[in-house]
Amino acid sequence: MKKLLPLLLILTINIPLGFCTDNSIQTQQFPNYGIFQYFVPSQDLTCKSFLPGKIITLDKNIITPQGVRYNIVEDEIECQINTQYSRISSPQKISEVEINGDLYVYKKYLYRGDSVKGYLQKIHTGQQNLYVKQFLKESQNPHLKWDTKNVFFVEIPGSLPRKVNSLRSEILSIYKNQASYANSFMKKNNYHWNDSKALVLLVNYLEKLTASSVASR
Repeated sequence: MKKLLPLLLILTINIPLGFCTDNSIQTQQFPNYGIFQYFVPSQDLTCKSFLPGKIITLDKNIITPQGVRYNIVEDEIECQINTQYSRISSPQKISEVEINGDLYVYKKYLYRGDSVKGYLQKIHTGQQNLYVKQFLKESQNPHLKWDTKNVFFVEIPGSLPRKVNSLRSEILSIYKNQASYANSFMKKNNYHWNDSKALVLLVNYLEKLTASSVASR
């Protein structure tokens, strides 16, 4: 049995009240599609941090649980299914997971000289794919035992995602004609280039600019 660690979960804001209410109508067990393993979370973690989301399998099945969350400590996707809880036990059968609008993929990547597998959050898909992954680090705050850090990855065709210090140069290279707009967007909103949520918003903004430019030709 895995050693119990403090569970840090991302995307924990705006959890609707009554989200974990037991619905007696939903008595039929959710099909596991060969990818879920049911478990019983500790009492203090039950019903916390589950957000709207869906799971898309490689064979195009779309699974929509009551809620989904990413467990940073264990690098696992966990779900609330009816009144039960499950984790994805066969991530190699998953195409992608959406959690509150953020997309996660399970794949092999290069980190500190090693080839490892895990979940990466997708920021951009194109000639270069851009990802971010959150890792745990010890916090300097004595009241908070754990903290997280963002590590960014770039993937080019035929190669595994590799770590880069910042996605700024990669994004500005991809959107060469919108570089000034990108810098202005980040400065105007007081965003930082190491903020994964800000980079997702930036890429969405630049995609809209590109689409508008193409449409106006």
